[in-house]
Amino acid sequence: MGKAQVKKRTAKRHNPIRVPDAHLGGGRADGKANPDKEKQLLPVLEKLKAPEAADRTWACAAIGNLINEDAAMRRLFQSRNVVGALIERLSDSVDDVVVEASGTLRNLAIDGGHEICGEMFNKGIMPHLIALMGKISNTLDNVLAGPAKELPEDEIERRGHLLALTENVIMLVWSLADASWKTLEAVNAARCEGLLVKALQGKDQLSPGVALAAAQALFCLTTDNAPFSSALLSQTNALPVLVNIVKADHTPAEHNAKGKGRAKKAMDQEDDEIADGRALLTRVLVAGALRNLVEPGSSADARVGIAPLTNEVILPLINGLLDVNLAQAAQRVTELVAEIPKNGPVLGKDVKVDHKSQAEIKLERMERMLSTVGVGLEILTAICAGLEDTAEEEAMDEEGDDDEDDSMGDEDLIAKGRDPAANGKASAVPSVNTAATLPHLLSTLSLPTRLVTLAQLTPLSLPPHGPNPSVHPPTTAALSVVHLRALEALNNLLLSTSAAVMGGEQLAQLLPAALWEGVFAIVQGTGEDAAALKAKGQEMRLELMEGALAGAWGLSKTIPASAPQGATDMITKAIPVLRPEAAARAVDTLASLAARPGVPVEENAAVAQWLVAALTSQPSAEMMVALLNAIIDIYADEGREYDQPVFVAHNMVGALTNIVARVRADSRKIDRRKNPMLRARAEEAYENLVAFIKYRRSL
Repeated sequence: MGKAQVKKRTAKRHNPIRVPDAHLGGGRADGKANPDKEKQLLPVLEKLKAPEAADRTWACAAIGNLINEDAAMRRLFQSRNVVGALIERLSDSVDDVVVEASGTLRNLAIDGGHEICGEMFNKGIMPHLIALMGKISNTLDNVLAGPAKELPEDEIERRGHLLALTENVIMLVWSLADASWKTLEAVNAARCEGLLVKALQGKDQLSPGVALAAAQALFCLTTDNAPFSSALLSQTNALPVLVNIVKADHTPAEHNAKGKGRAKKAMDQEDDEIADGRALLTRVLVAGALRNLVEPGSSADARVGIAPLTNEVILPLINGLLDVNLAQAAQRVTELVAEIPKNGPVLGKDVKVDHKSQAEIKLERMERMLSTVGVGLEILTAICAGLEDTAEEEAMDEEGDDDEDDSMGDEDLIAKGRDPAANGKASAVPSVNTAATLPHLLSTLSLPTRLVTLAQLTPLSLPPHGPNPSVHPPTTAALSVVHLRALEALNNLLLSTSAAVMGGEQLAQLLPAALWEGVFAIVQGTGEDAAALKAKGQEMRLELMEGALAGAWGLSKTIPASAPQGATDMITKAIPVLRPEAAARAVDTLASLAARPGVPVEENAAVAQWLVAALTSQPSAEMMVALLNAIIDIYADEGREYDQPVFVAHNMVGALTNIVARVRADSRKIDRRKNPMLRARAEEAYENLVAFIKYRRSL
């Protein structure tokens, strides 16, 4: 079967800063709240409506501490309407309260994901956010327009509140936009594009956190979102601001992010091993937003020049992210976790939710570095997507008088079927047009090898299968995303390369044989615990296995002769746990390997036996199509060395003849209106089967 490239992510993007509940381990993930924390719930909630502003501020901060990466406590607070109570505080008359409430809502949105964002939307958060965005935007205008000068202490404090509130509000907007189509439409209607551009335009006067939040929101909102993209392009300064950020060196901003005075001195002494990373991540996110926003050949492209910008700036920027040693990073994370102070949250009057130890700061920076690599890989995935989209015709012809076929036997259907000489039209060779040339991506940058390296599992890449969490769940979540994005980029690159090879380009020699071992190491690593593949919280394990097998598909189309011994056996063992589309693609990989030059007859026979057994065991319609196509592809050439000892000696024509009527019936069961393409593929597979049987009998 064909394989679609990943160009833009229409499904909701995995939030790189969210830790899935299942990663938090037994208890905190499955509803067993900490009794000590539970006792503090009601007193804290009561303080949210206290007459004293200091009590309300303390309550908002305390809630943030209690629910931090604790799904059970979060759900317990949710059951007491903490979301609605915090939303009310967004209209509080005291700035401190508004800032703390928005910060706790932001953390709830990140930790709780789409579900809690939906609750926020249903409980009316958008009008509050729109009001706050208007207030913030007007204040930013004054800040950006004013000359640089020494500010009085009260003005410094006011601006500090503004920066914290701006970052929190933008992060809430991003989380809501990524939650559902309904919340995305509401964010589009809120017209926040002007605020986001201002936040990026004033990144030097504001804070790294504000600019980063704006960049994250832009990257999300420009992905497959035409209404927002059009509104953003209507901002006259939007493209110049974004292009300037992408072109400018981020390293001075990284140095300035250390702060001033004692804070800077502490950072210089303790944190030089891991850069702050916010300026770099901002630049990478803006690069991704630009590529989302500017279509080649559009009027915006005439102003930006997205192709030269990609090749001269964006691709080199991403290329510099790809050599991170993930195994060493995972080891360092384990060491840093051991250095974190063991004291629990302090809920006194002077609670500080942002107080972090040096080890926690380094861990936060490590997570940010991994998120940066993940975003860079997502952009690279689009750069490597070079196949031109081709419209497939939907077979919508009427059923007509084919009803009589339902009562016909195998031989009658074969006699009535298409003559083997009447071949359908040949498939057109797809056009390849990557943003950078394939030789540059394959050879100069050595992307295949580097992407496979980034996809290799580390001891922290997957949550343990059992009650205990990862030693550091945020790192586990970030690592798994990096692996998945690396595989997506690799698969797009291999698919583009395969299409170019079909068109006559000599590119296969640029792919090292060691890629096979790399992708199968991932298949083996993700599948070594069979029970874990179907366990709750282990969904990424299956995603990575399917991504690695998709890489094997690309290699089978480009360098099949380099496949290692046992490749087909590993694939057949993996297929039963795969989802339908991935399973069908794996069958196509089997076909390519079973027909590769020099394939051992014994291996071909084992594949044939597996295919026939699967075909005669009532497979799904999609699997049936893949199995039929595989058998026909392998044995279409009767001159191959394995044909006589396998296909002929095992009477595979007889086995295929016995299922003709069933294949016809199963094809007709597919609803033409609900699954038109699957119905068309199934009918084509049936016709090819009949023609193939006729052809083999004629020999």
